[in-house]
Amino acid sequence: MTTTQIWINLLAIGVIFVFASFFVAAEFALVQVRPSQLEDMIANGQGNVKKLKRALHMSQNLNEYLSTTQVGTTLVGVILGWFGADTIASIFERLLALTPMSKNLVNSVGALIGVIALTYLEVVLTEVVPKNIAIDAPVKMLMWIVNPLQLFHTLVYPFVWLLNVSSSGILKMLGFNPADEENQVYSQSEIIRLSKNAVHGGALDKEDLTYMERAFQLNDKTAKDIMTDRTRLTVLDASENIKTALDKYLEDGYSRFPVVRENDKDDVVGYVYAYDIVQQSRIDDRVPVTRINRTIITVPESMPIQDILRLMISKHTPIVLVVDEYGGTSGIVTDKDIYEELFGSVKDEIDDVSDDYIIKDAEGNIRVSGKTTLYDFERYFHQNLKSFQNSDIITIGGYMMERYPDLKKDESIELEGFRFTLDDIQQGFMRWFIVEAPKTNDIAKKEE
Repeated sequence: MTTTQIWINLLAIGVIFVFASFFVAAEFALVQVRPSQLEDMIANGQGNVKKLKRALHMSQNLNEYLSTTQVGTTLVGVILGWFGADTIASIFERLLALTPMSKNLVNSVGALIGVIALTYLEVVLTEVVPKNIAIDAPVKMLMWIVNPLQLFHTLVYPFVWLLNVSSSGILKMLGFNPADEENQVYSQSEIIRLSKNAVHGGALDKEDLTYMERAFQLNDKTAKDIMTDRTRLTVLDASENIKTALDKYLEDGYSRFPVVRENDKDDVVGYVYAYDIVQQSRIDDRVPVTRINRTIITVPESMPIQDILRLMISKHTPIVLVVDEYGGTSGIVTDKDIYEELFGSVKDEIDDVSDDYIIKDAEGNIRVSGKTTLYDFERYFHQNLKSFQNSDIITIGGYMMERYPDLKKDESIELEGFRFTLDDIQQGFMRWFIVEAPKTNDIAKKEE
């Protein structure tokens, strides 16, 4: 091979490297870019709308355009292998000829070094570098290559069509369905995982992720999961008068009271509203509470929360009575209970400093219900626990049951400075924990 041929071949190799890099960058940019991202840019008028629409079309027909890039990559690979190795080998053979090595050895070593050198250059310059650039800035890369890629796609479309048809036929023969990029469906756990990645990347607020997790969790909960159970109900007897009801309202501060007959919580006849109690007390506080009694709707324990909310809206009622399979009272669900499932504990003027799920006793011990959400736990103690942020579980009880299924009553575990002691477990559900929070200096050390 003459010197002139070597220089011409080196120039050709450089051009082939450019084409190879182009096809690799196009492939990874198409895979990496999100159609929703392109749609947002088109809607907001960001960038060249014509190019963006063409890029969107490519991303929505991913299989077809990936086949185009694969055709291009294979084509330039064949051309490069045709004369590239011989050209690089000739260069090294000329250099090795200056050594006392025999001609046969020079040819063998030169060919080996040529293959190694060409492979190294090809991997670095036409694979790794363009791949990383495309992954780091897929939209910008697409804006550069979308027009020439569309041109190449038009030129080789018959061959691309043949490839897609052939590959689809082979996949069906093997019992597989060809991938359909337009109908890609994500499960709840995948959506949460993608959202967590978006939070870590700064594209989504942590609060948005929290609401999303709670919305998914809400869809799986029933009345039994969020109700105030009958043991904690404060009721009024139908025989009591308005004055007694007013005293109970001033003492307990609840806005609504179920009304029962003969102090039997299984015989609920309705409920009274605190506003009605106050209004009636100004007129005549000696009349029975049944004078202002309102109808209460009953729902089964198994009714989904979303159905309860729809029922409340349609019936214009803020409270429902939850009954078991035998018709006995299990508890009540209010609109506030449902809202708190989405937005966390909402304290109003009559709420205690600690809500029903986190209780601090006279001795300073903090009892935490297993129903407490991870978000509410962090909010109460003013700390963010990395273990919670990486979990798809919503409640403390669920988290502990998943991470420490063998934890027994009075046993303790340490978690990022917090000490959790299981205080109550019933039917496999960890109901209450005694929690010891880390000391202030321990928190400071951890933050450092």
